[in-house]
Parts: sequence; C-alpha cells; structure tokens
Amino acid sequence: MENRKIHIVSLDVPFPPDYGGMMDVFYRIKSLNELGFDIILHSFTYGRGEPKELEKYCSEVHFYKRTKSVSSLFSKRPFIVETRKSTELLERLKSDNHPILLEGLHCCWFLEQLKNSGRLIFVRTHNIEHDYYKALGESSKGLKKIFFQSEAKKLRSYEATLRFASALLAIQNEDLDHFQKLNKSTYLLPASFPNLELVEEKEIQEYYLFHGNLSVQEVHDSALWLLQEVVPNLGKIQFKIAGKNPSQSLIEAAKSSSIELIINPNQQEMSELILKAKLHVLPTTQETGLKLKLLLALQCVGKTIVNSKQLAGNNLHEFCLVANSGEEFIAIIKEEFAKPIAFEERKIAIETFKKRMNIHDQLRNVLQKLDII
Repeated sequence: MENRKIHIVSLDVPFPPDYGGMMDVFYRIKSLNELGFDIILHSFTYGRGEPKELEKYCSEVHFYKRTKSVSSLFSKRPFIVETRKSTELLERLKSDNHPILLEGLHCCWFLEQLKNSGRLIFVRTHNIEHDYYKALGESSKGLKKIFFQSEAKKLRSYEATLRFASALLAIQNEDLDHFQKLNKSTYLLPASFPNLELVEEKEIQEYYLFHGNLSVQEVHDSALWLLQEVVPNLGKIQFKIAGKNPSQSLIEAAKSSSIELIINPNQQEMSELILKAKLHVLPTTQETGLKLKLLLALQCVGKTIVNSKQLAGNNLHEFCLVANSGEEFIAIIKEEFAKPIAFEERKIAIETFKKRMNIHDQLRNVLQKLDII
C-alpha cells in the first residue's frame, strides 16, 4: 500500500481516552500515525463532543450522530449496531478503496453493506459481546435486565457477520480461540494503552485505589462489593475510588463508608492517583474482555491485587497478587500495607511487563501479517 491510507470507524469519540474502549482506540490511532499511516477517522458521537485533538493524528476527522430511538430496540440487529448506521459515512467509505478498520462489532453495519466490494475490511473485537451483555443481564434488574438479555441474544446471532471481514483483531487469547471459529483470519492484537512514567518511591502515598468508569454496571458492582465486603474490615487504611459518573447509590455508599470518592477526575488527576497508589485493588464481577485499568496499574510501583476473573484469557498472572474472597483481599491488603516498597524489584517487574506488552511492535507485526505495511 503506497500511501498507507486507512479508514477507522470508531463506535465512540476516542478523545479523551478516559475509559477502556476509547483508550484502546486512541492509542492505536496514535501508533498508526507514528507508523506512517494517513488516517481518515469516522466517529459516532453522543455526548463526548468533537475534539480538535484528533486532528493531530488524522488527516480527516468526521463525526456522525448516533441515532437512538425506541424503534431501534425492535430491530433484528443489536441495538448497538442499529444505532450506528449512517448512509453519509457509508458513501465516504465507498469514495475510495483504502482499507477499513471497524472498531467493534458495534460498527459492522458497514461490513454488511461492503461485504461483496472486494475491500480490505478489518474488525477489532473489543469483547465477546454476547457474553458481556449476558453477564450484564445477570447482574441487572427490571427493564435493564430485559434489554441486556435481548441484546445478548441478538449479538450472538449477529456475530456471524464477522465471517465477511478480511481479518479480525482479537484483544486477548481467550477471545482469539472464539473468533477463529468464525473467521480463520483472526490475529491477536493486545490492547493499546499509554506508557506511564515510573514515579520515585518517595512519591508513593499510603492509600489503595480502585478506579474505572463507574457508570458501567460491572465497575459499579465491583466498587460496591469492595465497600461492603472489604473496606469495613481494614481499619484506618485509606481507600480511594476514582472514576466517571458514579450512581447516587454508590456516592451514598462511599459516604457511609468514610472513603474518598473522586468523581470525574481529569486525565492528569487520574494518572497521578494511579501512579501514586501504594496498592491497586481491582476485582471484577465479569470474566469478559481485557480490562485496560489493569494494564495501567501494572506499570506502577504499587502492587496490584485482582481476582481470578480479572485474569481470565490473558497471560498477566505473574504480575498480580490474586484474591477471590473478601477475606483474602483483606489479608493481602493488610500484609502489603505493612511492608516497605521493594522499589528495585518493582522496577524489574514493570520493565518485564512493558517488554511483553510492547503495543507498537505488536501492531507492526500484525500489520505485516495483514500485508498493509
């Protein structure tokens, strides 16, 4: 490909990269730009604005309103797909013959429309979506439960569309096995994420941290579990929760637990909170997908405590401490807080982790396999 032009269709606006999915998209855009690609970015927008920052990395940036309506709930397609249709975007894709990267099953209406066009069309799979929505349904009630259960069934059926893609890019090993059954041209491309700078030992502060997009049900449930099952048994050890848009119930639970809840921190504030924590405590209620917050925590001097579900499908076990019950989390937190930080040992572990997760090299290797670099 002489000029290395590529279209990217993003399910959401990838700036700021303040939650996992958009962090993966944004830092992949940044890496592709550094590799010499001329990027034509198409983003669906529903509340995140039209940031000029993206123009630093893309020659063209186009925004499209995500159209949500009650009728979309009754479509045969999943709601996350049906609400991301755009004839305007489709016409722009048809205006040339450059490769297309669709970010998520969410954007595969365009794969349906272009499946017989002879185009190179790649799909980044962020999750096994029907498993993710099934898990959301199991942890929800009322109308939310009905919606998530319906969406899971539609997503399971709609996933067959992925057979039309030139290749799929799976985020972790467990997903790789699943998607290879749908499309033999499936490659592992680990999540893209920022490279955090190591802080000095003296900058570490005496608190443990849980962070994430608190408006997501799974993240909310994990935070609430910590407040109910772990925090009350840790005495005066300081606990902080940081993230976007917590529910009123979580805000009230945090108040009654006398912990510090940092609501909607900006990127710099969140980075400092992550880098300076003595411990990262990151349980999850779902095994689906690779959690980007884990990749951030593992670049820090403070150790990371997770449950087994957080490690499903990835090869990061050696970098984490594992606990599965409230009692196990309490015991490990108390033990680690009583220890001095083994700074040199942590530096070696972080360096090993970063070498294994060198996203720039892994992206280049996949692009070579796809024969577009």
